[in-house]
Amino acid sequence: MLLASVIVFLIGAASFFVGFAFLLPNTEISGTTLILNGILYLVIGIVLAIAGGGLLGMRPWAWGIALLASLVTLVYLGYGVYQDAIAGAAVTLASVLTLTIVGVIFVYLLSVYRAFRRPAMPM
Repeated sequence: MLLASVIVFLIGAASFFVGFAFLLPNTEISGTTLILNGILYLVIGIVLAIAGGGLLGMRPWAWGIALLASLVTLVYLGYGVYQDAIAGAAVTLASVLTLTIVGVIFVYLLSVYRAFRRPAMPM
């Protein structure tokens, strides 16, 4: 999670700043989409970093945050692939591989739920 957070954060920062370059006058491409994607990736990167730190400490709240962040990422990537397919673009190997990796992380987080449950309080 921590490594993913660093990568996602760097991608988000790059997308955010490149989007500003397209907002300059006399550019043919709008940078609004890049800026919005950059903000989303920055937020996901920060959330993944928080979840990664909590997962290292086996905190129960971190499991929920990591599961939610991976679900949001999975839905966002799946929607992007769906939009590309609707537009007639071919589904790339990179997008399928990314969806697969995020899906495996999501399933893994579901399978390790018991490790993050708090033990019952003795009476």
